[in-house]
Amino acid sequence: MKKSQIEQVVSNLPETVDVDALIERLHLLDKIEQAEKQLARGEGVSHEMAKQRLSQWLQ
Repeated sequence: MKKSQIEQVVSNLPETVDVDALIERLHLLDKIEQAEKQLARGEGVSHEMAKQRLSQWLQ
């Protein structure tokens, strides 16, 4: 995650902020960024495969 992304998140916060919520948001955004990079490298799971796995888990 780039410093500029963190600055943008912080600049959009209200005057009073819960630090735990801020940390969770930054962690979520970092995980999303990592997932997007994995997809770009072709390391993702297709929609059909995800549906098959989900149907197996729900049985």
